[in-house]
Amino acid sequence: MASDTEAAIRRLTEEVRALRDRQEILDCINRYGRGLDRLDPDLIAGTFHSDAIDNHGPFVGDVPAFVKFAIEVEGQLQWTHHGISSHNCEITGDTAHAESYVHWFVRMPDGKTVGAGGGRYLDRLERRDGQWKVALRRLLMDWTFEVPFTSWLGTDWDNVKGSRDRHDPSYARPLELPRELPRRG
Repeated sequence: MASDTEAAIRRLTEEVRALRDRQEILDCINRYGRGLDRLDPDLIAGTFHSDAIDNHGPFVGDVPAFVKFAIEVEGQLQWTHHGISSHNCEITGDTAHAESYVHWFVRMPDGKTVGAGGGRYLDRLERRDGQWKVALRRLLMDWTFEVPFTSWLGTDWDNVKGSRDRHDPSYARPLELPRELPRRG
């Protein structure tokens, strides 16, 4: 009886560890997109181990060079939104291989055009000192297009924008309402 209980606890412990690993890996990948959207070099760099290599299209290099490259590219755009959808992850011990579908929408520098794209991050992640981070990343581009920008919701929505830095409300703790809320009617 005791061995059955011990075996059940061991299986549950292994399942919880696997679920926790998967969530920590997905959190790491999501932090990267947030770092790009907020132009936050610390968030971007923090998703990679210090000796990681990134292969983003024409760029192949180490983390400091990649962070500089990413901030320069993303900083030319008025707004960016990166999102992860299908996320597949295979974990073996302290190494994981993940394929994460990424889609992005950007407002081009001219302010009149929205660019969109989709691709996949192919990542090798490693758990070092208890933290999952990317050791090797490769971006595959699957599609892109551009469309004209319009304020189809109306100009009232222009007043509820965030910012592309640490002043964005997403960094605020605790989150609070703005001092002045728009009045209706």
